[in-house]
Amino acid sequence: MRAVKRRPPAVRPSAGPPADSSRAATILLRELRAECENVVRLIRRLETHPRAERARDEILGELSAAVLHLHAHTEGLDDFLCSLE
Repeated sequence: MRAVKRRPPAVRPSAGPPADSSRAATILLRELRAECENVVRLIRRLETHPRAERARDEILGELSAAVLHLHAHTEGLDDFLCSLE
């Protein structure tokens, strides 16, 4: 297994006053919530057991892309949020 380097979060606070960090965190969390809601929506669509294999494959493709986006979006998020405390 190879080591994975952690990159900084997608949204970095500017080197300004704390209000900038707070605003960046608000934006970051809003985007994270929207992507999580998208994943839940796609899972619910899968749970309806689409009859057509093509429809199922399209949902799985969208879900795969959404999960990959979540993974990239949350990389370093814990460090970023801890830095706000």
